This record gives sequence, structure tokens and C-alpha cells, in this order.
Amino acid sequence: MQRAHPGPSKQARTQNRWLGLGTVKAPDFAGTQSQFFNGYVSEQDPLLNGHIKAVQVHPDLWLHAVEGCDLRTFTSKSPAQQGLHIVIVLEGSVDVAFGGLPLQLPQPCSEVSTEAGAAAAPKSRLPHASGALVNTCKHEIFVRNWRMGKFERKLSLRVHPRLLQSLACTTGYTHLQSMLEQHLYVQLWKPSARAVVLAEQIIHLIGQENATLLLQSRTLEFLHEAVQPQKQNDPEDSSRPALHLRNHLRMAKLKAMLDAQQDGGAMVADLARDMGMSPSALQRQFRQLYGSSIDEYRRSQRLDHARALLAQTGCSVQEVAHSSGYTSAANFSTAFKRRFGISPKLVRSRF
Repeated sequence: MQRAHPGPSKQARTQNRWLGLGTVKAPDFAGTQSQFFNGYVSEQDPLLNGHIKAVQVHPDLWLHAVEGCDLRTFTSKSPAQQGLHIVIVLEGSVDVAFGGLPLQLPQPCSEVSTEAGAAAAPKSRLPHASGALVNTCKHEIFVRNWRMGKFERKLSLRVHPRLLQSLACTTGYTHLQSMLEQHLYVQLWKPSARAVVLAEQIIHLIGQENATLLLQSRTLEFLHEAVQPQKQNDPEDSSRPALHLRNHLRMAKLKAMLDAQQDGGAMVADLARDMGMSPSALQRQFRQLYGSSIDEYRRSQRLDHARALLAQTGCSVQEVAHSSGYTSAANFSTAFKRRFGISPKLVRSRF
């Protein structure tokens, strides 16, 4: 079944917090050659609790913004046009792939108030975010791995090669030339405080009337921030070599096994032995790609699944805690609140 994301004709929203504005269903994906795999999806099934927006702001610039929580576990595939794809994750995490090359951006760290539930404002809107730049020299397949309970709030910008080529001939941007010559070039990006502010402003402006020029100017400034040469002042980053494609694929295979809960709870040492690696190398490469240790990733998976159960079923907190591997509901509540900034009882009360 072919489906696609909605175009800019969707009803305009002016808020920069979209969660709860509705659900995205399969018919909303009609028109851009998207396909669903690894899970049955009917036309009436809600796929995302939240919102998706897409808009072209310039002949060579396209924006795509998402805020929502996955309501199903499956895989979607759609064409990825050539050009530079800039992704910034403001909250949650993304799990995607370009042309078979996996890319998972870790959850940004931010201090969130846990006293007043989900509606509470963060104690401080620190500019913690993660990002990546992916260049494709030809059309590829874009894959998104949906996982029930996974939340993401992100902004993506696609830049046409002709604009990049023009920039690469301009003083201050000549470093882009080497990027343009590499297909499936991937560069992890630590967004600056200014880039985070711009992303928030862009999300707020998308769909507003009489804001075309302002949206375009913010988008161009966001592009400028994203393509600046990365500073090599972090000893950990500068000493860490990029993973070879072979290791990317090995880690992606391991993550897929963890996502499908096919690891049987094996110890890290056993997983490393099966993959022909040392435990330290396995942990280092997994953390480099996915931002957490293997055990931390497992815990995050269980909590994501627990959040979905609390939001969509009538299970008690004690039952969900037990099904998530916690022997104590109190320990489960503490871990849940630390991850999501809201108590499990409050999530369940909204069912």
C-alpha cells in the first residue's frame, strides 16, 4: 500500500507545540510514494499522535517538521531526493536510514520540571539538541522505523544541489565542495544555541499567514548555522574516528535485534562474542551511533513500550511495571518520571 505525508495544504497551525492536535492516519500519507512494511496498517489505523508539516520555502529549500508519538510499530519507505538533508532533533529521538545507511540521533538532554506533569514548562530551555547532515548525490530510499511509544520532535531541511554548488563557490562556504562530491556523506552535528532558537522559530512560523519572507530568512540563517565547519575543541570528539560503513551496518543489525527483542536478554559479553568483537569495542561503537550503552538502550525501549501501554490500555501501573521488567512499581515510577518528566499515573489517568 502506497502512502505519503501530507503537503502544505494541511490546516495551518501557529502553535509551536503540536502534540495532541490530532492523529495522523494512513490516508494522510497519500501522494508521495511511501510504502509500509513489517506490520499491517489499515487505512483507519492512527499512526502518529501529533502533527506533521511540510512546506517549500524557496525553489531550493524544503522544510519538514514532526512532533508526535508513534502509535504503531512498522517500517515506512519513501523516495529521498538528492541534496543535503539537515536534521535537528529538539526532543525525543529519530531512527531512520538513507540508502541503507542507518542514522539514529540520540535523545537530546534537557532539564525538565517533574512537579506539574507534561504541561509544565522546562526549568530551563537549554539549547540541548542533536543533529546530522546527510548528503545524497542521487535519489535514494528513505526508511523510517516506527516504534510504538517512541516520541520525536524534529525539523528537517532539504537543500537542492544547485544551491549547495553555488554556496561552495562563495567565500566562507568552500568547505562544502568536498561534501558535495560524496554520496551518503554523514556528519553528526552539535547544533549551536542559535540553531536551536532558529529551529523553534521556524516551527512556529510554518503555516502562519503573511510570514513567507520571515520564514525564508530564518531558514537561510538555519542553513548557515548548520554548514559551519565543526569546531574541534572537544577532545572526545576529535579523537573519535568515524565508524566504517561495515560497523554502521553491524550496529544497525544489533539494534534491530534489540528492537525486536530477539536478543534473549543476553549479556553484552555474549553479544560481543557472537559479533566477533570485544565487549568494550561493541559498547563504544553502539554508544557512538546511538548515544547510549546497550543496557541503557534496552531500558529506554521498555519505558517507551510502558508509556504506550499506559496511554492506550487500561493496565494498572503495577501491571505495566511488571511487564517492563521492574519488580518494584516505585522504581518503575522513578525511572519513568526521569525519562519522560511525567508520572506514569498521570499518563494512565488520561486513558
